[in-house]
Amino acid sequence: MNCSEYLVDYLIKKGVTDVFGYAGGYIVPFMDALYKRRDEIKTHVCYNEQGCAFAAVGYARTSGKIGVFFTTSGPGAVNGFGGLADAWFDSFPVLAICGNVPTNEMKGFSGIRQTGFQEMNIVSMTRHITKYSVTANSPDSFAEIVNRAYNMSNLGRKGGVLIDFPLNIQQADIIIR
Repeated sequence: MNCSEYLVDYLIKKGVTDVFGYAGGYIVPFMDALYKRRDEIKTHVCYNEQGCAFAAVGYARTSGKIGVFFTTSGPGAVNGFGGLADAWFDSFPVLAICGNVPTNEMKGFSGIRQTGFQEMNIVSMTRHITKYSVTANSPDSFAEIVNRAYNMSNLGRKGGVLIDFPLNIQQADIIIR
C-alpha cells in the first residue's frame, strides 16, 4: 500500500464519504487512490481550487463532519487559502491535501526561489491560518502525520489543517511502525 492509498483508507475508516478537489499533475497518485475506492468515497470535482476549499468548509458546516479537499502544487495550493482562513476563523474542521514536487526537487534552505516546477513552501504560508501544517517528507512518519492532522482539526476549537504531500511520498510504500 502506498501513502496515497493509506490516506484514502484512513479517511474512509474515519467516516469521510465526500472529498472535493481539482486535478493537477502533482496530486495524481492521490486521485488514483480515490478512484480505486470510488464506491466508498465520492470525489466532487470543482471548477477551481478555491471552490474546492469553500466546498469542504460548506460540507463541514452542514454535515458536522470534517471537510476534505485536495489541490495540486504552487498556485493551485495557494487558491485554497480562502477556504482554510474561513475554517480557521469560523472553527470548522477541514483537511487540505496539497500535492507538491518530489522531495528531492525541493529547494530547502538554498536561498533560490525554487528548483521544482511550481514548488512552493505552502507550510510556511499557511501556518497562521491552520491548526497544523506539515510537509510529509518520509513514508516512515506518514501515518503519524495523517493521524495528527485529523485529530488536530477536530480537537478543541476546530479548524483547518494542511498536509503538503510531495509526489514521491504519495507514491512511496508506507512504513507503519
